[in-house]
Amino acid sequence: MTDFNDTTDHEAKADLIEIAAYKYKEGLLTRRGFLSAMAALGVLPALGSKAMAQAKEIIVVNWGGRASEVLQEVLCDTYTAETGIPVIVDGSGPSGGKIRAMVESGAVVWDLCDSGMGTALILTEQGIIQPIDYSIVDKDKVLPAAVYEYAVGNYVYSYVLAANPKMLGGNVPQTWEDVWNTKDFPGMRTFRKSVRGMLESATMAQGVPMAEVYDALGTDDGIKAAIDKFRQLRENIIVWGSGSSSQNLFLQEEVAIGNIWSTRAHLLKDQMDEGSFTASFDGGVLAPGVWVVPKGNPAGTEEVMKFIAHGQDPKLQVQWLEMIGSGPVNPQAAELVPAELQKWNPSSPENLATQIFYNDEWYAKNQVAAEEMYIDALIN
Repeated sequence: MTDFNDTTDHEAKADLIEIAAYKYKEGLLTRRGFLSAMAALGVLPALGSKAMAQAKEIIVVNWGGRASEVLQEVLCDTYTAETGIPVIVDGSGPSGGKIRAMVESGAVVWDLCDSGMGTALILTEQGIIQPIDYSIVDKDKVLPAAVYEYAVGNYVYSYVLAANPKMLGGNVPQTWEDVWNTKDFPGMRTFRKSVRGMLESATMAQGVPMAEVYDALGTDDGIKAAIDKFRQLRENIIVWGSGSSSQNLFLQEEVAIGNIWSTRAHLLKDQMDEGSFTASFDGGVLAPGVWVVPKGNPAGTEEVMKFIAHGQDPKLQVQWLEMIGSGPVNPQAAELVPAELQKWNPSSPENLATQIFYNDEWYAKNQVAAEEMYIDALIN
């Protein structure tokens, strides 16, 4: 079976690391703050390919990427200070294929993987990962939609409607229907070059209620109708392939409206002039990152579950939001979020009420075919 979400995991998670590294480099984040942000993400110094876990340490695998030099200095200091157990990150990337190969060969190196639900669903079907021990990990500290038998949410981010009102004559688009209204909202738009997180907005632009989006996309006609919306708009579209690309399109005023990650919107709100940037979670798509534990992990199940539970600390999750824009998955964190950040928090009660949750089961079934049609609609 194809591992549909490896790329999704890589791009979204690497993007969070890149944001933290950028803010640290620009002096917008202290070294201590940067370490706290990376600890919340479960990211620590990248190991070499021959790294092996010892009995007294936990190895977490994440996507290292461009920030690897900085990540080498990062320690999960809060957990180590509390327990004395080192936590180290292997930045080589937790692809589903690698996880499966380790488990099936009996040579498991990783204890915990920062993954996505698409990959987790496939690994569950293959019998590769362990169930989450909810006698240690607290279900009440996770959004209900991010609680699974074999995976548990560690943070959330959203696909949101972003706009530059100054380029729109002071007008602010309120809905996805407005994004497709080039008469009243002229200018270039930006959408992701991958179909993930995009068809939902095109479906809502047809007037489909938010709660019925995946029902509509559950039919061939519904998928084709969403694809056709992009075909109608393609002369006004510049695609983005990375978080930094979407950010630069707004900074350079190449686009007036777009569907981008909330983590990049979190940066743009501070980078653009007053009145020149807005982002709305109304009709947004909320997506979780999740922890998965490979069978036969060297540190043992109990210790890894304790580490996951440690990461549920609402104070730590709020720091995570403040530093890199990823939303707390713990509902108890909402009341701790500073007032000025509430509107930018993907998981605030107000924003949760206006979004749908990313449907990984739909993508596992439909992504390959939908991707091909989507690209064809954009480039003919």
